[in-house]
Amino acid sequence: MKNISLKTIYLVALSAVFAVSFLMFVLLDMHSQQEQTEASMLEEARTFAREMDAVWKFMDNSQYVINTTSDGVYEFKGLHCSRVGKSVGALFSKGSDYTIRYTNFNPRNVQDEPDAFEAAALESFNADARVREHYGVADFQGTERFRYAQALEVDKSCLECHGEPAGEIDITGKAKEGWTLDSVGGAISIVIPLDQQQEAMRANVVRDVAYFLMITLLIGGVVYGVTTWFVFRPLERMKLAFAQMEQGSLKVSLDDSRAAKEIGRVIVQFNSMAQELNAVYEHLEDQVESRTDDLRRANATLEQQRDTLERLNSELAKETQFKSDLLAMVNHELRTPLTSIITFAQISREACPPERASERHSWEEIEKNSHILLAMINDMLDIARSDAGSIRTSCEPMDLGDIVAAVRETMTPLAKKYSVSFTARVASDVPLVNGDFEKTQRMLENLASNAIKFTPDGGTVELRADVNRANGSVRLRMRDNGIGIAPEDQERIFERFFQVDSTSTRKYNGSGLGLALVREYATVQGYSVSVESALGCGSTFTIHIPPDAIVG
Repeated sequence: MKNISLKTIYLVALSAVFAVSFLMFVLLDMHSQQEQTEASMLEEARTFAREMDAVWKFMDNSQYVINTTSDGVYEFKGLHCSRVGKSVGALFSKGSDYTIRYTNFNPRNVQDEPDAFEAAALESFNADARVREHYGVADFQGTERFRYAQALEVDKSCLECHGEPAGEIDITGKAKEGWTLDSVGGAISIVIPLDQQQEAMRANVVRDVAYFLMITLLIGGVVYGVTTWFVFRPLERMKLAFAQMEQGSLKVSLDDSRAAKEIGRVIVQFNSMAQELNAVYEHLEDQVESRTDDLRRANATLEQQRDTLERLNSELAKETQFKSDLLAMVNHELRTPLTSIITFAQISREACPPERASERHSWEEIEKNSHILLAMINDMLDIARSDAGSIRTSCEPMDLGDIVAAVRETMTPLAKKYSVSFTARVASDVPLVNGDFEKTQRMLENLASNAIKFTPDGGTVELRADVNRANGSVRLRMRDNGIGIAPEDQERIFERFFQVDSTSTRKYNGSGLGLALVREYATVQGYSVSVESALGCGSTFTIHIPPDAIVG
């Protein structure tokens, strides 16, 4: 855009607005003219229909006079309302493109058979008594015409020739149709040519478009002229002034008398800037020398800081390399042998016959303590990854019921082994939440193993998942009736390597990293952890999942 002039952008914008406005106007005007034309033809058709209905009713009312002689003797002349209505319609449309006729299903005259449009109209009249007319542009003898059909009501005089019983011969010599007052007596069908209306519509559209173009061009010309005089020309003068300043001439001043108010303010600011630059330039040498001294001192300071930073970076690189080597050693040199030991102990335990119970117990102890040591190594590796900022978590919908079931399956054998009852319950209204399935499971397993560890034989540990109605969060609570935690230790237990001294009740040793990892995993997922406890009364650890982590 920086290579395109403002005048070009302005012209393109005006042209685009004009093109869109012109297109919208043409479409709207054509639609409006079409609606008006259709409304005009509809009213014309309704007028024809009312006139033909009036002829029909006149003939109906005049039947007695027509069919009665001056002596009062009834003598049917054959001039009934249907014949007269059809004759009048034929005479009216003779010599023109208009067509007016009567039609019905199974008519007495084959010439009154309905075409597709009339059949659709009759079907709608018979289907719903509230529908009295049917119209639209449709085909008539291969040409698009405006078609209109109006339902004919059946009154008592119609029943004389068309009423019940069906099949009886009426006075005209035709069989009656068996109509009732609720029947539809056919329809008046009117066909109106579209040529005149369409020509008038096109003329109106051309006239409106010409007027729109004239007004739009006039407005666009005025806007462009005013903008050129009061905006573009002052900007061009400013461009020339900047060119002079670029060549070194700072004594530049512009006249703002022929500029718009906003451009005039810019010109005033430009003149003020030019004066300040001229004043600064006159004392530039002194300022340059002063700034050079400041820069020299700053460079010396930066050089010292750079040397210090390089030394610190070198020391940090050594420490990082040492930590990396240590983690690599722990990961390969300890975990690999431990995995082999666990596998060998498991195979040996399963191979021991029942009569060698002591040997089997020894293998079980080896396997159990190897698992404990492997868990401690995994905890240390996770802590190291946390320090390095390399812990990665996924954020996907997870079912807490599945996680609780997995924890129950893992912890139940451990609880039975140490004579502790472990139960888990999930409320029915617990929703899906976003988080990391594996790390949430690790959190609950650490809390469960910690609770079992500090709960005496015969105690209980309960895992419960429910919704906190007070704030809408989801809670995962691990409750036990173990030894409890002193108030002064309740915050410190989340520190790394901190262990409450309770060796008389602990069933196995730990690294002191389990609760620290619980808090680490909760923090990276946006959760929080709290504890409520009292010495001798047990503890309750709660993982709080905020409402914004709930799915949906």
